[in-house]
Order: sequence, then C-alpha cells, then structure tokens
Amino acid sequence: MEGSSSARPSKTTSVAPCFWTNSEVLQWMKNSLPELFNKYGGFFKNHGISGRTLFMLNDNLLLEMGINDAQDRAQYRIEISKLKIKSDLLTLKNTHHKGNIRFIDENSINDSSQNEHI
Repeated sequence: MEGSSSARPSKTTSVAPCFWTNSEVLQWMKNSLPELFNKYGGFFKNHGISGRTLFMLNDNLLLEMGINDAQDRAQYRIEISKLKIKSDLLTLKNTHHKGNIRFIDENSINDSSQNEHI
C-alpha cells in the first residue's frame, strides 16, 4: 500500500501543503493513498481537513474521526509525516536560495557576547 506521496496535490498548484484547502488535501490523499482515500476520504471531507489541520492529526484525532483500524491510522501518520518533511525541506531550500538565511559563525557569537560586557 506504499504510496508515492508528493509535496503537492497536483501539478497545477505550488501552494505549500500547510495552506492547502480541503479539496487539495483530498487530491493529495487520492494520489498518495488511493486505498485509504476510498475508505476514508469522506471522513476528511466531512471534517473539512485542511493542510494546516492535516499536519496536526495524531492517532487520537484520527480515531475520533472514525478511522478505527490502527494500521490505517499508522499509514496516514507515516504519509503525513513524509509530506511535512518534504514541505519543510522545500521551504528551507527556497529560503536558502532566496538568501533569506543568515548563517552565524562561532566568532560572531563570541564577538557579540564580549560587546555585551562592555
């Protein structure tokens, strides 16, 4: 049942998963977890699970939604975790390429702490 989770629900959007609408979450599920989508897609639709909510789902919340099979919940958590990691890595990569990350070396930390004592 291994899916090929993608960092996007479709090729037409480049919205970060944390900003996905319920429709985009459902599309990701359909692409990444087709068997589970067929069983539980309606649960995610009825609960209005957005990208932000998707990343907050844990075993208890999945159980409360009605996903009673422990293996199915585990598979969801694995795929959601993979999606979050891919999303975070893409965000870091994009931030780094835009020059928005400033790396601090040990010397600059030592210099600034010495200046605080003056």
